[in-house]
Formats: sequence, structure tokens, C-alpha cells
Amino acid sequence: MKALYLESIGKELVLKDVPVPSALAPDEVLVETELTGICYRDILTSKGFFPRTRLPIVLGHEISGKIVKLGSAVTGFKEGDRVGSLIYEPCGKCEYCLSGRENLCRSKRTFGEDIDGSYASFVKVSSRSLIKAPDGVSSAGLAISACVTGMLMHAFRTRGALFPGETVLVTGAGGGVGIHAVQVAKALGAKVIAATSSEWKAAKIKEVGASDVIVWNEGFGDQVKKLTEGRGVDVILESVGGPTFGESMRSLAPGGRLVVVGNVLPSPVQFQLGTLILKELSIVGSISSVRKDVEDALRLTAEGKIKPVVHDTLPLEEASRGHKLMSEKATLGRVMLKP
Repeated sequence: MKALYLESIGKELVLKDVPVPSALAPDEVLVETELTGICYRDILTSKGFFPRTRLPIVLGHEISGKIVKLGSAVTGFKEGDRVGSLIYEPCGKCEYCLSGRENLCRSKRTFGEDIDGSYASFVKVSSRSLIKAPDGVSSAGLAISACVTGMLMHAFRTRGALFPGETVLVTGAGGGVGIHAVQVAKALGAKVIAATSSEWKAAKIKEVGASDVIVWNEGFGDQVKKLTEGRGVDVILESVGGPTFGESMRSLAPGGRLVVVGNVLPSPVQFQLGTLILKELSIVGSISSVRKDVEDALRLTAEGKIKPVVHDTLPLEEASRGHKLMSEKATLGRVMLKP
């Protein structure tokens, strides 16, 4: 099978022909990959921002495919089932796993960092991570169900406490996360304002459900205030991080919640504590998704309320080109790889 390895930090990925995994643990299945998405986290991993990454490693954690082999102890699944997966393998035993907060499991192993991931023709997946695909979900919808749409369900519902009728601002709205955040927020009953620095993406962002699209160069806080009659927004999905953090803080209404899911420039940010106190704001981080988030995201996808936006589908050997396109903000939506 083909598999794409990160062998050295900062170096080109290496495509190899390797044997299809044959030995499965009792609770594992072998999944034949249909599609896998490129996440900005993959790019950060390849640059060394996750220093505990095991090398060499097969990158990728956005899994979609068909079960071709089951371990001896696997129940509830059968060969031929189409499945997605959490982006990690939880232990299934700790207090977090037992309380449905498996995304916080201290012993979890992340695909593409701790264990071989989905930039490959086949991938081994623990049954603790598997989610069965409902009818009517495309390979792209399945691939993004944990890292993108499920993650957004977790960010908006669990961390952002979003209520129907509230107003949401999405930063980086033309990216693979942002353009789906517009759809998820709308599906949850919110009015959505979208911010992008790429004018050519604005029409598509509007098409997928944004009420207003702000194209900005130096800032967007004043425009958000104008669109909300000076009030600001209730929830912000911060997918960019440092470059937009200050403007996002300015854009919050009293009692607003800033949910940080990404940071393209891993470096400190500054903000005024007085603003945080006087407006009773909340700044929260949100990491990944849990099983319920993914299941609910897949249901909304099957109902047509979330439609995957795919910039391009590349062969596995062109993954580095996909990384470059994303780094240059030249993509609208997700870039997919097809082994």
C-alpha cells in the first residue's frame, strides 16, 4: 500500500510502498481509506510544533473509509461498514472517557502524531474511535466529521453555549474550518457574520449561509459593531488565532464568548483584562470532538444541513502541494487526499 511519512521535522514528506497491516489487536479494525483531509495541524506537526510527535509517522487524522478486517474482540461493526473516526484513540477507562469527555483523555493517542494516520491506503483504528456512517454521507463529509464538523459542534454547543437566535462571528471563514463553521452555526439556529481576508472567497461564504461577509485587511471590529448596531456578537469561533484575536475581542457583546479552536501563528497574544472583566467576557479553548459531536455532525450532514466544501482532491503524492496551498491561504474549503 501507499503511505506518506514524516521522517524528519521540516523536511519533505516521503511516499513509500509498505505492506498492508496484517496484525490487528483484538479491538482494532483495518479501514481502507476513501478520502482523508489535510488539516492545518498536519502542517504544524511537520514543522515541529508538536515536539512529542513520534518519528517516522504517517501523517493525517481525518479518516473515512470501509472496514476490510476486524480484530477478534470487535463488536457492533462488520466488514464493509463505512466508518469515520475520532482523530485520536481514547483509553476508554479514565474519568474523562467514562464521563463522555474522551477528548480530554490524558492517555489518548492521536493519529498522525502518536500512531500512524490516514495519509495511507489503509489505516488501523481502535473500535473505541470508530463511528458508523449514516446513509447519504459522502466520503468528504465522513472525512471531516471529527476534526471539522464534529469539532465545531463541540466548540459551539459545549464550549460556546450557543443558543438559537444568537449572533456568531466566524474568523478565517474561507478556510477548511471556517466555511463549515458558518454552516454548523446556522444549522444550530444562529445568525452568522463571517470575516475573511480573501475577497475572492466572499461570494461562496455568503452562499453557504453567512448573513454578512466582512472582507478585511487591517481590522474588522468596527464593521462587526456596525452590523450589530454597536452591540457586538454573542459567540466568536476563532479559527485563526493570533492574527485576529485582538479584533475578535473588540467584536464581543457583553457576556460574549470567544471560542478558540485554532492558531496559525503559535505565539502569545495580548488583551486588556479590564475589558474581560467589565463586559463579563469568556475566553475558552476547544479541542477536537467526542463521539456525540461526530454522530450529530454526521446526522446534519446526512440531512443536507452541512455540505462539505472541497477546494481540491489530490493524489497522495501531492500532499506537500496541498500543504503549500493551505499555508498560502489559496484554498476555499478543505483539501482532500485520495490514496
